[in-house]
Amino acid sequence: MKNTKTPWNHNYAYHHWISQKVGKRSRILDVGCGDGTLALYLRTPDNNILGIDVSDSSIQKANSMNPYDNVAFIPTSFEDYPANGTKFDAVIFAASIHHMDMTEAIDKAKKLLEKNGVLIVVGLSRPSGLLDWVIETARIIPSKIISCIHKNTTSEELNIDVSYDFPGMDEVRRICREQLCGHKLRYGLHYRYLLTWENT
Repeated sequence: MKNTKTPWNHNYAYHHWISQKVGKRSRILDVGCGDGTLALYLRTPDNNILGIDVSDSSIQKANSMNPYDNVAFIPTSFEDYPANGTKFDAVIFAASIHHMDMTEAIDKAKKLLEKNGVLIVVGLSRPSGLLDWVIETARIIPSKIISCIHKNTTSEELNIDVSYDFPGMDEVRRICREQLCGHKLRYGLHYRYLLTWENT
């Protein structure tokens, strides 16, 4: 997990965190993989990674950058992805789960996970209450400073599909409570929440 990546944006900022959560797990599904940057970052000689995305142009770009036999990209939505009994050690949604029904996506992801597999979500949400707004406000300045240092490149500039129809944080918490017993959920710096759950 040492591949370099350029340019930088708020999603790329969490690639190292994701790699830590994946650890040495070998079969990885990257849902909403975009241009494949995360999958290629996570790739090691010892794992196998499948990236899926509904955008044909993103998959074409991912395939054009992929020199590895153990990384594959296919164009499909997560809803239509035919698992055919395939199981994964890690299922990742990096800034993608808000494009779909979160309840249904988590339910399917759980079915795709092997025993002791991990669900990893870097998600976007709207503040729901006073504490959420305090946190949202507090992370603006440090995030902007870091973004300037790294010369943030927006998803729009990278021609990646963007949706600003985020769920409220209360809804995210409710779904996690109902579907993911023992989950870990916290705020990240760059306007994201970080969610992990292990299929124990």
